[in-house]
Amino acid sequence: MFMASPYRILTFAWQSFWRNIWLSLVTITIIVLTFISINFLVVINFITDAAIKVLQEKVDISINFKPDVLEPQVQEIQTYLSALTQVKEINYISQKEALENFRQTHSANQLVIDSLAELENNPLGASLQIKAKNLDDYSEIITVINNSKYNNLIAVKNFDDNQLYISKTKNVSEYVKKIAVFASGFFILVAFLIVFNTIRVAIYTHRQEIGVMKLVGATNWFIRGPFIVEAIFYGVIACILAILIIYPFLNFLQPYLVKFYLTEDFNIINYFNENFWQIFGLELLVIIALTIVGSIIAIRRYLKV
Repeated sequence: MFMASPYRILTFAWQSFWRNIWLSLVTITIIVLTFISINFLVVINFITDAAIKVLQEKVDISINFKPDVLEPQVQEIQTYLSALTQVKEINYISQKEALENFRQTHSANQLVIDSLAELENNPLGASLQIKAKNLDDYSEIITVINNSKYNNLIAVKNFDDNQLYISKTKNVSEYVKKIAVFASGFFILVAFLIVFNTIRVAIYTHRQEIGVMKLVGATNWFIRGPFIVEAIFYGVIACILAILIIYPFLNFLQPYLVKFYLTEDFNIINYFNENFWQIFGLELLVIIALTIVGSIIAIRRYLKV
């Protein structure tokens, strides 16, 4: 009776892998594409999260009050808004600071400077710059302000453009994510079918050897073993090749991310390095599980062992 030793199973699996080398290469190629499509989704998630963080840092609500609104009234409104759970921080800009900022912004326009000099009173009101804890909180803060008793004291609320930009960013990211999920699912299904077909062909090629093994007392698991191990070979080799493809792509992508975000804080290579085993380890386990399932189904269906 055959002893189902790991060495013999590995030997048979390796021989089967090379005996059907072209089928093996096709199978590995499909699994590599599966790895790439899944990691494309990981990259999209990283870029989307980074974009949201950048928006959270740069976006705010600027409330400009009418010139006749007094400082105590503005401070009362600041206290009222600070109590909202959605508000992260509020910066107060006085009328004097607002006028000085306006002069600095338009210092190159002498006509504007001369016009200000002729005015007896400060034409600008105080303002509040509000940062929310999350992007979704801005619309809620605006709603609270619009429905408050202080709304008639406000001259301008400049959040509409930011709100449109946030909405477009989220819509684009969700659309790209859906495409990436669909592509990943498609390649996972194709990989499963390819592995199934490859193992089926391997079984057909070895049908006479399998018959002899059964006659001399080989167990069902000894017969299944090489095909399952062969499926694991596909997953491991494909994972290594995918890593060799993905990292050069990340190196190519990184300078564009830095240029887009104007900061090196969002380093996608560091992200993959820090989460290497969580990303590739989990993906490899999933791919191996799928290939093993495909192998077992093919063996049961066509061998009846």
